[in-house]
Amino acid sequence: MFEKEERKLEEGRREYEKVEIPRDIDDYIRSGIRKGKKRTGLPSWRVGMVAASILLVIFFTTIKVSPVFANYVSTIPGMERIVELIRNNKGILSAVENDYLQEVGITREENGISLTIDAIIVDEMQMLVFYTLEADRDWSSLRLGNISLNAESGERLEQYGVGFGSHEGIKKGEKVSGELQFTSPDEKSIPENFILKTGLKVNEALIVDDLLFPIKVDSEKFSAIKKDIYIAKTIEVGSQFIYFEKIEIHPTRIALFMDFPESNTHEIFRFDDIALEDEKGNRWIHDGAHINEENKKVLYFHSNYFSEPEKLDIVFSSFTALPKEELEVLIDLDSERFLKVPGDKRFKKVWVEKDMGDMNGLYVQVQIDEEDHDYFFSIFNGSITDAEGTVFEYNTQSYGVADDSGLALYEQGLVMDTKKMVSPIRLKIADYPSRMREHVRLNVK
Repeated sequence: MFEKEERKLEEGRREYEKVEIPRDIDDYIRSGIRKGKKRTGLPSWRVGMVAASILLVIFFTTIKVSPVFANYVSTIPGMERIVELIRNNKGILSAVENDYLQEVGITREENGISLTIDAIIVDEMQMLVFYTLEADRDWSSLRLGNISLNAESGERLEQYGVGFGSHEGIKKGEKVSGELQFTSPDEKSIPENFILKTGLKVNEALIVDDLLFPIKVDSEKFSAIKKDIYIAKTIEVGSQFIYFEKIEIHPTRIALFMDFPESNTHEIFRFDDIALEDEKGNRWIHDGAHINEENKKVLYFHSNYFSEPEKLDIVFSSFTALPKEELEVLIDLDSERFLKVPGDKRFKKVWVEKDMGDMNGLYVQVQIDEEDHDYFFSIFNGSITDAEGTVFEYNTQSYGVADDSGLALYEQGLVMDTKKMVSPIRLKIADYPSRMREHVRLNVK
């Protein structure tokens, strides 16, 4: 049935086998991700070759074991690029294998750039939009901008938030793909008929505006209803209590609802390796997204909606936490030193950067553990209070990593005008690499 596709894949496999993947690829990737000073990552063409090689491995394996998935790849334009986008999310891959994807195939072209909406996936929690860009010239960077969902009347549907990324080093005639993620805080359903409106930006300059894509959602295809697992169990870890309320399972992701009693002595920030595990050892991992509201937290995971496990456990072995009385940090801007920090002495350095132009601001370094090496996190909560009680907000942050006498240091810069602040200033810790470690397995199904 798929002889032609198999022949092409076999030719690709032989080419893949010629690609030399460095033994120290993990180090290359880590150094490329981190934006530490005086560090260089793997050259972009080598990163591309390695990424393509990894994709091919997954691609070959998947197409041989899943004829449905192979059929999608061979019939839907741009599907191979969609695979590249979702290859690390087994939940979305499973949704596609189960025909939970709608082809769109609408293209708009302006200013020498074509944008195609390839396909969508919709459930009660979110909508994923897969797209492809192609330009008639090179661009240093390109991204979608001024994105909105509109009613057929043209009215903007304000309740939907959107997540998206950018594309660097666009080459003439090269097709690059991306994904938009539309969500609603109150899980409001995506309307059956809507207009996706977007522009195109280079850096922050809008070069194309008002590209309109009318889309009709196949409601019958996306009629899957969420599955609920009510847990109502409390566990104790490191003298801290965690209440697991329920799990909501949607085709595109899983939501885990948790509470932390006010009586806890520590603020719990994040779980390092929390996952959902079935009776066969298959794991659905935390996708990094979460919602915090006072003592409540919602964590999101890859979905097992189409897997139907007989048994399901919540498993983890560590989480970051800090005593509540140590959440405040006090800094003297004039002397560039800490006046108050947590007692574990992880904060190592603070300084005011004055010679970096639009990157001027307050910079700190904190000692991190091995679990933090591939994770970006914001140490502080987004606001600063100076000595006069004036509150300053900051949005732009920079991240990096440095090594000092064998210590791994996480560097964070808060880009702002410190000249307007009266020293000393106060910040509240929102995440911190101090851990409680204990292997936990909680059966929920």
